[in-house]
Amino acid sequence: MSDIVLTADRTLMTDYNGFSILEHVGCFPNRLIPDFIIDQLFPKLENNQATYAIRRLESKLIDEGFDVTVLPPQYIKKIKKIKPKVVGISTVDPLTRKPHPWTLTNIFGGGKSVIETEFYNLLQRINKIKYEQDFKIIIGGPGTTEFENSNRYKDLFDSYVLGSGEGSIPLFQKAINGESLPEKFCSIQPKKIDDISIIKKGSRNGHVQITQGCPRGCKFCAPTLLNWISFPIDRIINEIEINLKNGVNQITFITEDFFLYGSKSIEVNNNKIIDLVNKVKKTTDRYNVYSINISDVSIASTIKGKKTCKKISDILGISKKYPIDTILGIETGSERLIKKYMEGKPKPYDPNNWSELVYNGINILNDNYWFPLCNLITGLPDENEDDLIKTLDLIDDIKHFKLYFIIFYFVPLEASGLEKKSFFKFDDITDRRWELFYKCYMKTISSLREDIYIIFKNKILASLYSRILNEVEYDLKRYRNDPFKLRDFYSSISLKGLNLGLFLLRRKFLKKFENQ
Repeated sequence: MSDIVLTADRTLMTDYNGFSILEHVGCFPNRLIPDFIIDQLFPKLENNQATYAIRRLESKLIDEGFDVTVLPPQYIKKIKKIKPKVVGISTVDPLTRKPHPWTLTNIFGGGKSVIETEFYNLLQRINKIKYEQDFKIIIGGPGTTEFENSNRYKDLFDSYVLGSGEGSIPLFQKAINGESLPEKFCSIQPKKIDDISIIKKGSRNGHVQITQGCPRGCKFCAPTLLNWISFPIDRIINEIEINLKNGVNQITFITEDFFLYGSKSIEVNNNKIIDLVNKVKKTTDRYNVYSINISDVSIASTIKGKKTCKKISDILGISKKYPIDTILGIETGSERLIKKYMEGKPKPYDPNNWSELVYNGINILNDNYWFPLCNLITGLPDENEDDLIKTLDLIDDIKHFKLYFIIFYFVPLEASGLEKKSFFKFDDITDRRWELFYKCYMKTISSLREDIYIIFKNKILASLYSRILNEVEYDLKRYRNDPFKLRDFYSSISLKGLNLGLFLLRRKFLKKFENQ
């Protein structure tokens, strides 16, 4: 028995078969993703892994004297035997309000995203058990800000936490004591690194946080509001060893900008980075580690750390045979928008050279076999035709590189500098904006097709997924000049159950008819 059970839905409690690009499948409308594909793309974590956020909260609760059990969603029925007083659920986007789910559900006809559907299904399953037992349900994670302006699902939980998990300990204590809980609990961010507990068990994909926050200050982004710190190397190595001792066979650095590790602001501290990488490599060499991954980098720090990037690839064995992917924020090709909303992004370089900086940064990454997932935003407040033309020109300039484009509408993220602005909606799309989406999607489909037999070890599934990519590509070409028809076409489609086979069969006859 435990006082507390922690869990999350299966779009979080998975390693995406080792390919983080597959995480974005969860952003599509749930009705368009067959259940067996969800099962394949979001497999159960092995070796008792859990998300890093859950591991951090678990460790803090244990350090405060609580008895905690972490349950994968597949084993949620075990709550009946554990008989906890509190069930904590971590979530990232429970109401389909984050940029990419908001974008893809709008473009493809509306409805709940896979992420929201999985969260809701888990919440319902836990509530069925709650009817038989007496415990409190607390929701935490970055997605809880979405409950600020919505009552959806609030009858299915007792309280939600705004802020860090470490600051929510008093709320858990109230729940265990049987006291009434506030609907909303505002958590206090830890002021010192020592207030953040070191994980005690393996995290998903071997996640280890190496920095917090971001010093670049982009107005559309929330992490910029957190204090910028780099965690001590000894702490990082400690968490890596905990992961490896618990059977995790890869390591992933959590950071908003890897090349700023050890820096006071935006200056690249090459020696500190190389020291970290050397010590990490020395540690992982004692175990069977198949990859060391880096979550995020930035254009400016990649250019500033060009020689460091090469050294890292040499040390870690990153090569044509063993490449890595990383998230890269391009956002726009417009120097005007860069200066208006993200003036810190190009520093210390001239923002008027943004397109050239993007080209050079991606070139450096590709030369060292780092293949970026490039984020782009359209619909920023005050975006005009000239801004879009510059972004389209930039896309044309860099599309020959090995990369993926992840493009989304502007979404006013809570706690960001633009949180009071309006959501960009599909009805506001223009010919230029749709051209931008079209080019980005076609490039990403092409890149996915190249990797399909690496992502899926099962050749039958790889072949089927390739077929689905072909169908999406066909529709994009078919509706290239009319995104509203594309939206209306997909709004009436469900690919659940036998519907996928019927859909593909109808498409076969449709194509045959069109070719006659």
